[in-house]
Amino acid sequence: MGFFGKKDWAYSVGVIAVVITLFSSFWPNIPAMESKAAVPGPWFLIFFPNLLVYFILVMRKGHERGKKAWFGLALGMAFILNFINGIAATTRMSNRLPEINPLIDNYAPASMYMLTMPTNMIASILFGITTIGIFLARNKEKVRIAGLAGAFLAISAGFPLAFYSMFFEGASFSFSMFILGPVVSLLVGIFILSSKMWNKLTGNTK
Repeated sequence: MGFFGKKDWAYSVGVIAVVITLFSSFWPNIPAMESKAAVPGPWFLIFFPNLLVYFILVMRKGHERGKKAWFGLALGMAFILNFINGIAATTRMSNRLPEINPLIDNYAPASMYMLTMPTNMIASILFGITTIGIFLARNKEKVRIAGLAGAFLAISAGFPLAFYSMFFEGASFSFSMFILGPVVSLLVGIFILSSKMWNKLTGNTK
């Protein structure tokens, strides 16, 4: 309705709405496919049409360049993947907590997940702020700081969590989906860290 009425708030609300929709329609697919409950995840039927809406919105209505739209998508993936890591860590932590006598039983199997879960969640929130901020915020430097903080937290918690899951938890090596979050965070973090690259991608002239 806002776009039909040419309201000033329409674009801002549209960006926030499409980012939240992409987030909420992507992440449930990962646990569904990992557990083989649904392959491919049925929520992709919502995700892909909204992905098209995202590009149309930011490039046609927002008049943003393609590089910025793709960078926003990469930031959004970091937002989603770190949230997934936080949710998965919560599940594994709950499954490994001692049930008989918490005062004397061993917390070691759950300790890695207890330590990294809140860090991944905070990183996810910071990446969510950065994703929306590159399109809507006036002060892009503050958005950049949020992105750098998110990347630092995601890398510092994500890689130890992934390596523990792959090399130490089981009897033999097994690939872990935990690795995707810190890898994507590292890649976008490199672009955020370079002020020249950040300004080029976001169109920041200040």
